Amino acid sequence: MTSRTFRLDGPFRIDRLVEFEGPFRSATHLFPPATEAEVRATATARDPRFYDLERDLLVMAFHALLVRTPTHTLIVDTCLGNDKSRPKVPEWNQRSGAFLEDLTALGVRPGDVDYVLCTHLHADHVGWHTRLVDGRWVPTFPRARYLFARREIDHLRARVRQEGPMVHHGIWDDGVQPVLDAGLAVLVEDGVHEVVPGVSLHPAPGHTPGTVMVRLDDGRHVAWLIGDVVHHPIQVERPDWFSRFCDDPTGACASRGRLLELVADTDMRLIPAHFPAPTSVRIRRDASGYRLDTD
Repeated sequence: MTSRTFRLDGPFRIDRLVEFEGPFRSATHLFPPATEAEVRATATARDPRFYDLERDLLVMAFHALLVRTPTHTLIVDTCLGNDKSRPKVPEWNQRSGAFLEDLTALGVRPGDVDYVLCTHLHADHVGWHTRLVDGRWVPTFPRARYLFARREIDHLRARVRQEGPMVHHGIWDDGVQPVLDAGLAVLVEDGVHEVVPGVSLHPAPGHTPGTVMVRLDDGRHVAWLIGDVVHHPIQVERPDWFSRFCDDPTGACASRGRLLELVADTDMRLIPAHFPAPTSVRIRRDASGYRLDTD
């Protein structure tokens, strides 16, 4: 699918830069605790926006989020990237998409970005941290400060040293180390961290040890940009279903439960990294637990 952009409801101005959106993988593949019968029993499986019932595939998106406050321009997670070698995932491999053109169409050039915020270090969240120039990976956003949780960087560095450079499809060499070498990285300690007024990072460990969420608050509205704390709408109904990519399944479920409890029956919005349109949602309680409110 060609890259597209969407304006999202929420505080400040939020635009979604989409590199892929459509049926992707089966629910039982992504969520090991789930059975086919349990998946089909969910309300999500009956919603064609989120589930392709005919093929039994989750409808998912891969996008970056452009946030503009009155004073700063930020990108939260940088999606898939171009020219990256990801042979194990054909949809990600050696892409040649229009991400930078879409960004420019929104009135933002790479040099205009002040901060790049990374919820966690997986290949589909750091792709545009860098781009290929004359055979070298260089930071895409030359003026930006790239914020990483120190715990996340330390964990990935240790894995690469122990297991070799192809951990998480080789993102250390083509998406992280070039940013560190350029002196653009800021390593954030555990706890709440204010980036700029109205934008803060909050720890949510489990999916990875250093996963963080981004809280946006313009004084009137609040939104949480949550990366993979909730991968898909089906996990709102079944927050006990962890993904096969969670380092700590118990911790991931606990972080998801805390988040859903926090935002349920409020006007706060969730904007996850992989929800297809409408993407910006509210959470309501019902007799069985939680449900999406997409109005």
